[in-house]
Amino acid sequence: MAFTRKQAEETFENFLMIMDDQLENLKGTAEKNQIPLDYSLRDLENLEKLFDIVSKDLPKDELSKMVVFFARYLGELMINRNGGKWTIPLDNEKNINFNTPVITGHSPIDGLEFAPISTMRAYALRRKKGTLRRSYDANVNPIAVDIDHLIEE
Repeated sequence: MAFTRKQAEETFENFLMIMDDQLENLKGTAEKNQIPLDYSLRDLENLEKLFDIVSKDLPKDELSKMVVFFARYLGELMINRNGGKWTIPLDNEKNINFNTPVITGHSPIDGLEFAPISTMRAYALRRKKGTLRRSYDANVNPIAVDIDHLIEE
């Protein structure tokens, strides 16, 4: 199926529309597993722990849905702690986050995109503890890379 901007915008609106229900479901799942979620920074580790519990032995298609389910909370954590909003980049097909919901406005760096779905996907693939924390920190306190020495004269 060919990509159309209108379809992408409608899909994004639906993503936002069901956000509250999805977040409540995740909080309920966390409660059942005695893992607190309160939009504190410890939630970064708690999300990894909860993801490991609920995604154990899931088939690949279900795991993919679970990634998005958890990414919603990760994105809301960023917004709650640092501001910003959900957006969907549709202007540049070469953008790595093209047509994928991201958070913008959370950093003093204009245009910086926090990609919670990609972050959760990275965790799901490698299960490396601290992945969410490293991604969060890199987006909240980005370090500029000095490339001046690479300029050829």
